[in-house]
Amino acid sequence: MPHRNLYAAVDLGSNSFHMLVARREGGELRVIDKIREMVRIGGGLDANGRLDETTRSRALECLARFGQRLARIPEHQVRAVGTQTFRRLHQPQHFLVVAETALGFPIDIISGREEARLVWLGVNEGTAFSERARMVIDIGGGSTEFAAGLERDPDFAESIQFGCVSVTRRAFGKGRITARRWRRAGEEIATELQAIAPKLAATGWQHAIGSSGTIRAVQSILAAENDTLPDPIPAARVDALAQKMIDFGHVDEVDLPGLSNSRRPVIAGGILVLQACMQKFGIDRLDVSPFALREGLLHDQVGRLEQRDPREKTVVGLAERFQVDQDQAERVRDFALCAFEQITEEFGLNRVHRDLLDWICQLHEIGLGIAHSHYQIHSAYVVEHSDMPGFTHQEQQFMAFMLRYQRRKLPDDALDALPARLHGAARPMLAILRLAVALARSRTDTDLPDFALSGGPESGLRLALPPGWLAGHPLSARSLELERRQLARMGLKLVLSELSVPHPVRA
Repeated sequence: MPHRNLYAAVDLGSNSFHMLVARREGGELRVIDKIREMVRIGGGLDANGRLDETTRSRALECLARFGQRLARIPEHQVRAVGTQTFRRLHQPQHFLVVAETALGFPIDIISGREEARLVWLGVNEGTAFSERARMVIDIGGGSTEFAAGLERDPDFAESIQFGCVSVTRRAFGKGRITARRWRRAGEEIATELQAIAPKLAATGWQHAIGSSGTIRAVQSILAAENDTLPDPIPAARVDALAQKMIDFGHVDEVDLPGLSNSRRPVIAGGILVLQACMQKFGIDRLDVSPFALREGLLHDQVGRLEQRDPREKTVVGLAERFQVDQDQAERVRDFALCAFEQITEEFGLNRVHRDLLDWICQLHEIGLGIAHSHYQIHSAYVVEHSDMPGFTHQEQQFMAFMLRYQRRKLPDDALDALPARLHGAARPMLAILRLAVALARSRTDTDLPDFALSGGPESGLRLALPPGWLAGHPLSARSLELERRQLARMGLKLVLSELSVPHPVRA
């Protein structure tokens, strides 16, 4: 029987894979299980974005173990995300197919800024309220994330492609650590930090917090050196650790109290990034949070289920920025969502699909803010390439696909742009969107008919309209006939008929 009060987050980082399982009790999340494995997937990725076989096998074996623990948790209460290394994969879908099979759940690839937002959310859940704006630094294996602000959502979120694994590999070739290499790598990181410094400073942050493995490892090292409890990290102690790294001369010679064997090979790069951040932003003391991305994932997932979804705010903001015609978007949305509800069960659709269709309808004409000609292409481009807080790469890819093919010719191979696991939902959802756009073409409420939609994956769709309606609306009749031909190109039959009942069906 499914554990309906359990929620899980899976953080597939460049250095470590983490899994967190929590039980919801009295409106709060109580963590009941944690698993962390040092997979170092970032270390197995070559310059062309290909994983070596050893690393690939190690990652899949870890995911299979995670999958066993998660097996009885409902899918909509599990969220798994891949970060920087997954963003760098060559043809990521090839790896995701086997990775998702091993885990038993979908894996979303998130952007660096979305990662920063989720880290912020996780750290905030474990930080006492303060009237001082704060900054969060999260040094991962392949990237470092920054977020700053005061409220639940950050005012600033950014990511740079420097992490403990990537910097160790790039800066210390063959493991050699020298003062010259340390200085040159630090200067390169500082240059990247300079680009984000003005916007970060504009948040007025006064309190700096670090999270995740590297920073917690540094805290453990400093505590072990003094035989004390873990304290905030002073900048002077980080500088001293940097000099020790140089004195060791090679990553294999690093020997520090409180440092685990699994983190020893990449700690030099992590300390280098930490030192560069503290120097560049003038951080004298860094507090350390035990919470990070995985906790943020958990709380974001619960927020979505409780209608506190950050994606809604993102969609509204994007529509306003491009001055979308809200009345037309509402016409298309009303028809599409009513149609969706009528075929949900037959096509195996769910709330996730409904939410995506809702947002797609709200943004379907966003491309008109660029040009009327081929606006559907512009709409798709904007959604696919914009920073959209709350959305994953796959969600944006799916929405862009729908927007790209909302009208005009539908290529026979259109579905090839999406992972195979999404084809079953994409067919009926695209059909609904195309029908809504076609019937709302006149941009008046009076021309939208009552209707009934039925069907299934094998039988196709049957759209029933009021008797005589097609004869009285020749432009719409022609549009629907064109849609019938286009939908057939992706294997979906559309049949037009007349309503057999006199009362309205449309919501």
